[in-house]
Amino acid sequence: MKKVVFLFVFLCFFAFAEVKFDYGFDLRLREEYLGNIFEPLGKEDDNYFRIKASLWGKWNLNQNNTIFVKFSGEPRFYLETDGFLAKNRYRSDDEFIFENLYFEFNKIGGSNFDLKIGRQDFLFQYGEGFVILEGTPGDGSRTFYFDALKATYHFDDKNLVDFIFIYNPKEDYMPIINNNHKSLRNSDERAVILYGKLNPLKNLSLEPYYIYKHQEEYKPNPITTIPELDFNTIGIRKVYNFDPWKLRGEIAYQWGEYETGEDKRAWAGYGFITRSFKNAKFSPSIDFGYIYLSGDKSSTTTKDEGWDPVYARWPWISELLLYYYFYDGEIAKFTNYNAWRTCLNLLPSKNTTLSISYNYLRANEPSATGKERGHLPTLILRHRFTQNISSHFWFEYFVPGNYYSSTDRKNCTFVRWEISMRF
Repeated sequence: MKKVVFLFVFLCFFAFAEVKFDYGFDLRLREEYLGNIFEPLGKEDDNYFRIKASLWGKWNLNQNNTIFVKFSGEPRFYLETDGFLAKNRYRSDDEFIFENLYFEFNKIGGSNFDLKIGRQDFLFQYGEGFVILEGTPGDGSRTFYFDALKATYHFDDKNLVDFIFIYNPKEDYMPIINNNHKSLRNSDERAVILYGKLNPLKNLSLEPYYIYKHQEEYKPNPITTIPELDFNTIGIRKVYNFDPWKLRGEIAYQWGEYETGEDKRAWAGYGFITRSFKNAKFSPSIDFGYIYLSGDKSSTTTKDEGWDPVYARWPWISELLLYYYFYDGEIAKFTNYNAWRTCLNLLPSKNTTLSISYNYLRANEPSATGKERGHLPTLILRHRFTQNISSHFWFEYFVPGNYYSSTDRKNCTFVRWEISMRF
């Protein structure tokens, strides 16, 4: 209760102080359908609405210093109650939380240093989200925040380095309305990140990084215990533009040790080439590339070679596969994976985009039945009606391969439509 009173007084003070104040309300409506994904467990299809509402306020104390607060909730309403996610409920996740609460100080004392402290998002601030994007994988896409301190030093307008300290507890510690005691992560986590954004040449960008992460012991299921782990990740992302072509890629290596003494050694990477046809009808572009995430070898008992996604447990590969990883032990923990991927992107109109992709998926380390994970075609249609109203339609269809047992090989479907509004 004291925390609630403190925050109320704090917000009121700044609301009436002599500062520039802005505010708004966001509303996002989604319906999601998951067909056959959990049928091997004896569960029916999931079909539900997700309604996210957010109220935010921003105080500009002066040109360089701001305070931002965002309060959000996203209850789910199930059309069928016997699905795996529904769990015989008509409603879930009906709590309201502080999604953001941070202080931002730019050009401190006229220097090249910026500082951002508090609950903040890193959405697509670091490459394509290969290692850093999602801080709260336990609540799906309701939130993405990190409780963090981020200090930035600007060498010049095009080159900078970020230093980030993260402390993410398993459950939210801030005031919550209708607290569901939701596990946002597997365990309490701490991390230190150094991330550079450099442009040594006009058409070349480099993003070298180092991440140290500590996670406590946790149980992904009743019979499995993952020991306490300290590990490091070092990597680099490169993007080279030579219009109409574009090359992008990333490679990273991990090393560390579990509390039990088991070593961790893993690596991952991807590479893509894009060809754009800006003057053709619908301005098409074509992506083609390869993704590799190392897997844990069954032949070694004192070493874990499985790639850890660090802070990338989000659907960067696929919405549907995020759930299908449940059969590997943990939802959205992408590991032991390689894929050939091709994607066609179109602009049917000024405010409309269409992306159609095909993914051929394999495992690096086989299961008892094989290495082929399967085939995944996807379609994503986006349209912006106005500056403040946008929408999308998302479709994925997965044909599992022999990596999964014969009883788990059910063709699966993911469908979602969304309308987002900002007031």
